[in-house]
Amino acid sequence: SMGVDERIRQFAMLRAVALTKWQVAAMVAFESVLLGLIGWAGGLLAGWGLLAAMSRLRPDSVVEGAALGPWCVGLSGLCALGGSMAASVVPAWRATSVNPLEAMVPRVRSLTGRLSWTITIAGLALIALNPLLVFYLPMKDTARYAVSAAIGCTSMAIGFVMLAPATIALVEQFLGPLAARLLGLNPRLLATQLTANLWRTVGTTVSLTIGLGLFVATQTWGYSMLAPFYPGDWAPDLVVSITPAGIADSDIDALRHVKGIIADRFVPLAVKQVKLADDPTGFKVRPSATRQDTCVMVGVDSDAALGGDHPLFKFRFVKGNRAEAIAKLKQGRYCIVPDHFERESGLGIGHKFRVLPPDHLDRPIEYEIAGVVSMPGWHWMTKMGFRRGRAAGLMFSSYDAVRRDFDTGPASTFWMDMDGSATEDEIKAALQPIADRNSRSRAGAAGPRSQAAAGSPGRPAGFGRAGGGGATVTLRSAEGVRQQIRERADGIIWALSQLPLVTLAVASLGVINTVLSSIRARRWDLGVLRALGVTRSGLCRLIIAETLLIGVAACVLSLGFGAMAGYCGTGVTRYVNIRGGQITPLVIPWAHLSIGFAFALGLCLLAALWPAVRTGRTEPLRLLQAGRTGT
Repeated sequence: SMGVDERIRQFAMLRAVALTKWQVAAMVAFESVLLGLIGWAGGLLAGWGLLAAMSRLRPDSVVEGAALGPWCVGLSGLCALGGSMAASVVPAWRATSVNPLEAMVPRVRSLTGRLSWTITIAGLALIALNPLLVFYLPMKDTARYAVSAAIGCTSMAIGFVMLAPATIALVEQFLGPLAARLLGLNPRLLATQLTANLWRTVGTTVSLTIGLGLFVATQTWGYSMLAPFYPGDWAPDLVVSITPAGIADSDIDALRHVKGIIADRFVPLAVKQVKLADDPTGFKVRPSATRQDTCVMVGVDSDAALGGDHPLFKFRFVKGNRAEAIAKLKQGRYCIVPDHFERESGLGIGHKFRVLPPDHLDRPIEYEIAGVVSMPGWHWMTKMGFRRGRAAGLMFSSYDAVRRDFDTGPASTFWMDMDGSATEDEIKAALQPIADRNSRSRAGAAGPRSQAAAGSPGRPAGFGRAGGGGATVTLRSAEGVRQQIRERADGIIWALSQLPLVTLAVASLGVINTVLSSIRARRWDLGVLRALGVTRSGLCRLIIAETLLIGVAACVLSLGFGAMAGYCGTGVTRYVNIRGGQITPLVIPWAHLSIGFAFALGLCLLAALWPAVRTGRTEPLRLLQAGRTGT
């Protein structure tokens, strides 16, 4: 497109001399296909070279005999030739639509204010379509994901492309003076440099936005999807599980006073995963992470766990309040449920649901909801001693009620805060003797047969367990879970972000072409500036400033696209089977995004260095002569 723009007078002269419109269009198409063929051949050669290098450097990552198969060659050729043919349509139309006589005079292309507003409003309307499809327009849950992917995402991408001219104009108006001052330039020199050749600038900005926008979307969507599984501040510091015997009531006080544990911020739990008697979550219709037919009943001392100015469980009550919930829990079969369960089931405060004790499936037990709380990250915090398989949520109730209704036996799970005077390993070592003592007493009460089984040949008692007493003490801290999730998530999300960054690096090659084309189109202007006293360094800084502003425009456009894509992507997941019902908050990882933005600006700077230095070293007279020849 830039090449056709620069040679529009040549095409006009050919039109005036002999060629028809179809012949001019064929010339443009042939040139485009030729470039596509060159790119196809170069891509195949580069791909073959990469495979050969990888097979030598990392043979375990490449299948033996890996080569460029027919599907690879055919599909890449289809993309190269089809893409080049599609890319030639608009330039060919522009080359044939110009009047030959008018084209003999140099033309200044600009976007009128009216057209700019029209495109901007249309772009905003297309962007707004995706949130409407995801959050507001009524339709079946099973259809919403497909409609959003096929229609919403496509319209959103087109909308942001249509916003590119307005974005460039705003960046030039508001950030151009700042860039001029930082680089020691007169702000008037950057007042219209981007919008003077708007379509060329738009093309480069959009090409950069493809890779950078996908990077922002991947990072935003990835870390947003992680949020519901990231343990929130409500969780106490440490979960301790003691198996298989648990701890007798008489020894719980000894656990409470182990060094490193805050004695008055320690609660034993009565835990039982039970089946819901009815189907309040719609599990029979469509199972998912929250639409399950079981829940985990957790019994706690309501005063110790929820009371005081600084409760052990720092729940945020979505419905109800802490004081009323504590008072009801003390009365018996009342419970606190998570907000996602309330949304899925439609059961709020005062509603009841029934559960089936594992040993008495014919005797359902009814609990009444006393409060609804936000409980993000409960999935990870319940993977130790709380549940087997998926559950609809944690239901906190009275310790005595859960223990009595479900016959949970001795407490084996405890939740507590640490005071920092001992490490997790030291706390575990202090808990182990108490656990072993309880395990031995339980084994003795069970009789010689159980003791013989515990010390069977080939597997002596205490095998694989610290202390040799047959008890296992397992600790999991909330901070440890957070750290583990962060490390795994960083590895996965950054692996997914590599391809967008590679795409950005490839697109940055087009920046060089844009800078060179811009310089060729303004050689007379640059020569005049040099003749009027602008130094070589000033000319270099001017070109670098223009290129950096293009990079900034791409960053702004990519941030908008990535944030909107992440917002709609997290919203549509509530209708997807595996995560149905969960509301995922939008998380924008600014620290990670800044790396991508810095990478994009760095590539723009590198792309501008050689053309800027080359232009700065050119004598003013040569610039004036070249500019006169070009006009």
